[in-house]
Amino acid sequence: MQVHFIGLGEINMFNLAIALHKRGETVTGSEGKFEESLKSIMQEQGLICSEAGWFSDRINDQLDAVVLGSTVKKDNPELLKAQELGLQLVSYPELLFELNKYKTRVVVAGSQNKTGVTSMILHVLEYNEVEVDYALTSPKGIHLSEENDFIVIEGFDTPSSAIDTTPQFHKYQPNIALLSDIVSNEGDSYTDLETYSQQYGIFVDSIVKGGSITYNEEDAEVKKRVESSENPIRKFPYGTPEYQKADGEVFLDTPDGEMPLEIVDTNDLRNMAGAKWICQQMGVDEVEFYEAMATYR
Repeated sequence: MQVHFIGLGEINMFNLAIALHKRGETVTGSEGKFEESLKSIMQEQGLICSEAGWFSDRINDQLDAVVLGSTVKKDNPELLKAQELGLQLVSYPELLFELNKYKTRVVVAGSQNKTGVTSMILHVLEYNEVEVDYALTSPKGIHLSEENDFIVIEGFDTPSSAIDTTPQFHKYQPNIALLSDIVSNEGDSYTDLETYSQQYGIFVDSIVKGGSITYNEEDAEVKKRVESSENPIRKFPYGTPEYQKADGEVFLDTPDGEMPLEIVDTNDLRNMAGAKWICQQMGVDEVEFYEAMATYR
């Protein structure tokens, strides 16, 4: 494929471009202003020209797809040229789905805790030598392979692209999903909590039939959206697990007795309970999970 990224400076776009480049695809990209930490890597990989900016002459009818970033303006000259030529325009989540539509997609969503839960899941999988693909919003946050059965995706509620305001996490059609919390933050593009919360309800309904949702039943909005969904999926509630505190240490109550943990925050303990359900669905049993979490910091 020949793929051009408009908005390559966005971390998700950058990660996906690098992943495609490593797979042998022809990848180019543009950005109005690059962070220096990313620019040198892009230049080494041959993904960008030396100058920043938007250049319509980089868009031609030889491109198989043009990937449009979420912060790109609608009057971007490269976007306008792509539209003029009738090229295939896709967003980051649409392309990520297309690349992984035959894998088991594990999507972790939530307003504030998705990153923490995802981190725990990947820690446990790595500890138990379970190879998976992943797509995170962090430097070097994407790993794509041909052979792995699972991909773990951090699902964001932000718009998919400049011309598609659909939240990103509506695009993934997860087989296995987790919903940690629904909290409307200052600066959100939604006018009220109800409208914002509805997006998570749509996310629950987007899970493939026969799939599953693991959800934080201690969050009223999460509980409402999951339990009211008529999507024929399995629903696994979780909450704060039983634990003891002694001399500043936390001991989790497990079937094999008390287990000391490095984490002490109640919110992290709740996140861990959700991560356990996901890892068990990915083939890690309870004993293996707790053994791994004893080393999580």
